[in-house]
Amino acid sequence: MTSRSFVDAWRRRKCAAFDLAGNSTAGRALELDLWGRRTRVYANANLSVYSGQTCNARCSFCVEELRPASRGRALAQQRRVEPDDGAYFAALEESLRALKPLDPTVSVTGGEASLDPRLPRILKTLAAAGGRKRTMTTNGSGLLERREGRTVLEWATTTGLKHLNVSRAHPDQSRNERLMRFTAAPGPDALRRIAREAKASGTRPRLSCVLLNGEVDSLEGVVEYLAFARSVGVDNVIFRQLMRTDPASAARDPVVLYSDARRARLEPLLDAVSADPRFSFVRQVVGYYYYVEVWRHAGMDVVFEEADLARLEATKREDPGLVHELVFHPDGALASTWQPWDGVLGPGVPA
Repeated sequence: MTSRSFVDAWRRRKCAAFDLAGNSTAGRALELDLWGRRTRVYANANLSVYSGQTCNARCSFCVEELRPASRGRALAQQRRVEPDDGAYFAALEESLRALKPLDPTVSVTGGEASLDPRLPRILKTLAAAGGRKRTMTTNGSGLLERREGRTVLEWATTTGLKHLNVSRAHPDQSRNERLMRFTAAPGPDALRRIAREAKASGTRPRLSCVLLNGEVDSLEGVVEYLAFARSVGVDNVIFRQLMRTDPASAARDPVVLYSDARRARLEPLLDAVSADPRFSFVRQVVGYYYYVEVWRHAGMDVVFEEADLARLEATKREDPGLVHELVFHPDGALASTWQPWDGVLGPGVPA
């Protein structure tokens, strides 16, 4: 639920406070006919189109790696790619038709979507299907490269993306390269160009920053990051706490160990934000495995997010018949999880 009156208990309990009817953004579920099966789906579910393009960054806090690791699996088991373009896009179009009554928000993510040769056609397919807000998340490395006669950024803007989320772990270029473990991240000049061209076409750019102990981990660190964002023409920033996992099911691999060691806690930071007159409260969002607060600072939208993959699994067990999110996998399967072997809904799944 979005709230203009701050509820302290939601900050303390976070996603554990989620109640479908009581405080979710939609407050209800819909029943859809998916390939001959009646399926209950959360009315404000998001559809993630998961690019199979391998990411060129090697972030030690990689969310793509963390999701399968949270269930004891390796990323290679999650990223299965349908090699035939015809089969892939037929499945995508079929999935979009099946989900038309839901009219979900759509996020293109990865992997690294900006490097995906299929991206222009993916974006055109999503645009043709219409629907609500469409966004893309990227490390920005391929946005100014050309694909099929246009830059990737032009494909994003001309196909009607509402938001363009660019991941950046630190305002300082060298520290950002060290944290994300690659050198292809756009520098300040490139970010200014990306922001300028995106806004001119009606796409809102946003920077996304993970909170890491010893890096951006304090109120003043947040303020400094916001100043950097403003300097490159971005007025929308999200700060994310590294996702939690369940020790009983998570693989003890490097991304899990790194996240546990470097996770900067969001709650004390939010308490500091609340006490700072430079920030004004906008709303809270309680999700089934995430918690969000939105604030304003010097004309900028500032979003803080915390997510818990252990809580995600617990919520699914509490109501196993309800689909909370939708993922179109690179192998052409539509599923209710980020793992293509689990929760497969279609297309073409027999009744």
